Amino acid sequence: MDTLTPTGFLAALSEVSARITERDEERASVGVVALYAQPDTTFYRLPLEHLRDLGREIGGRISACLRPRDTVFQVDGKEWLISLPGVASAGVLTLAMLKLERAFSEHPVRLDGVALPLRVVCGAALSPDHGRDAFHLVQSARIAGLVAGRSDRTSLVYEASMERSTPTCATLERELREAFAGGHEPELHLQPKLHVASGQCRGAEGLLRWKGSDGVWVPPPVVIGLIDRFGMRHRFNRWLFHRAAQIMSELRAEGFALDLSINLSATDLYDAEVPDLIRQALETWRVPAEGLVLEITETSMVDESAGANVTRVFQRLRELGVNFSIDDFGTGFSGMSRLRYFAVQEVKIDRSFVTDLATSPRDREIASSIVDLSHRLGIVVTAEGVENAQTAALLAELGCDHLQGFHFSRAIPLPEFVRWLQDRVGAAPMIAKLPKD
Repeated sequence: MDTLTPTGFLAALSEVSARITERDEERASVGVVALYAQPDTTFYRLPLEHLRDLGREIGGRISACLRPRDTVFQVDGKEWLISLPGVASAGVLTLAMLKLERAFSEHPVRLDGVALPLRVVCGAALSPDHGRDAFHLVQSARIAGLVAGRSDRTSLVYEASMERSTPTCATLERELREAFAGGHEPELHLQPKLHVASGQCRGAEGLLRWKGSDGVWVPPPVVIGLIDRFGMRHRFNRWLFHRAAQIMSELRAEGFALDLSINLSATDLYDAEVPDLIRQALETWRVPAEGLVLEITETSMVDESAGANVTRVFQRLRELGVNFSIDDFGTGFSGMSRLRYFAVQEVKIDRSFVTDLATSPRDREIASSIVDLSHRLGIVVTAEGVENAQTAALLAELGCDHLQGFHFSRAIPLPEFVRWLQDRVGAAPMIAKLPKD
């Protein structure tokens, strides 16, 4: 099975389409199937090593269903694109999707001896009826798959009426591609991190924000999901690293040498180019690597058995001098051993343990344990989701090093953030102590 980016798939599909067009007398068309697969369970843990095994198993089953001239391309861990040359009609595509569905419904995948049923959803499109070029053909297949999934169907062939039922998805895809091609780019808004001991802002987190053409902010998880689905992760990362470095440079020009945190997906740790992209960004904007913090979501961290490639990426990033943070700490299944293995400099207590801190003894105990164990390992602790003065004071009393949340500021654009910092110069600390009984 070939593993290509969507760009590579489109190039290959274009070549197939051209060859079919040259043989018009055969009246053969190219069919495309977009297949999405996800475990039909919510309790079985799937670390990245298992996800790769799952991807290989899915790819093997798909390949076993295909003809010798068909080709399957894995886009990411959830989507496969299948090229079917010489398809005579949409009915043939329907039969092909039914065959794929049976391949997974009749026999569940087994990982570590656990049966893992998969929900498979297929969308298909046929050239030239549903797209005269590769881009539109793939887009049509994806729209059909999206409609099938939303209607609890397992497979659908594209129809023009589907565009009216999913205009938002189609529009966002077009606008995202335009954004990274020099159009209306996403933004990084900054949320301050307050240093408890001094009450000063010594860092910030860069949070993704993007508006659609209608002027409405698109939720960040939706943006990231679309970026991954449309195969734009590499392009997005290049933009993210350069924008972060640029912000660090502009803050230093204003006299504020703050640390800046950005989120890094655990899957990015399998990309050998990530250290080079970060190095290029830091060198371009002439900012120190130690000022950049890469926050990795704890629930999707890589296992120690992930392999030499991930270890090498971590090693190269550490050699650059960037710092690491575990985001959403306390959730998921990861243990304190991860802190030793990945040599992080910071953990962030998940907001789920912070929101009810003032009223929940259990949450206070969890937060206290995280602070105590982290400090024993020489790791800084930040609490996010701080929304009031009482919670801030409690976290300060527990020994948290930094606090972040709406109590201090929401995430705001860079110019507004600079004014916020300037207004804080010489002001009283923002973290009050608890009154003594």
